[in-house]
Amino acid sequence: MNALKSTSIFTLALSLFFLTGCNNATQIKKPTPEQQAELIQTGKKIAAFSFKALSKEVIDAINTGGVQHAVDFCHLNANPLIDSLSKSYNARIQRISDQPRNPQNQPDALDLAIIDAYKKQITAGQELQAHLENTGSEIIFYSPIIILNPLCLNCHGEPGSTAEQVNIDFIKTKYPEDKAVGYKLGDLRGVWKIVLSPES
Repeated sequence: MNALKSTSIFTLALSLFFLTGCNNATQIKKPTPEQQAELIQTGKKIAAFSFKALSKEVIDAINTGGVQHAVDFCHLNANPLIDSLSKSYNARIQRISDQPRNPQNQPDALDLAIIDAYKKQITAGQELQAHLENTGSEIIFYSPIIILNPLCLNCHGEPGSTAEQVNIDFIKTKYPEDKAVGYKLGDLRGVWKIVLSPES
């Protein structure tokens, strides 16, 4: 992938956000290139482990009791599991989407800019890369979440087609404002957002 093109897309997408941002009382010193590389590697490790841990539990739940059992598991346990991992890694781990299922996964303005930039990269046929942001008060690692496993479509696919309507109806009983459907393989589901400690 052309790294320069990738960087320019993020620069254009985020420039307006930061030009209109407010000054923060507590400023984080800009990481050196070496520190940025280390933070990105740390973010990748946390995101990969979190994805693996959550995916294993969801797949086990599907194998044990089917899709609706997995929905029950996610409703009760997904966020507590992520919170536990956050404490373990001394980081704030979130899964953010512009089509959230859980209201707690709503994006802020910066998150939306990142998601939009990733979508533009997909449209341009570019390879998606992890991204690091220093807002002045936080160091945030972002990594794209792409739907690659057909199992994901059981809960996130097209209602009545790749996702059975009975399961979509059940999801609505747990998440009345659900927007996380209509996806197909290869779509961007959202991002891992990991607020890293400067000492991470």
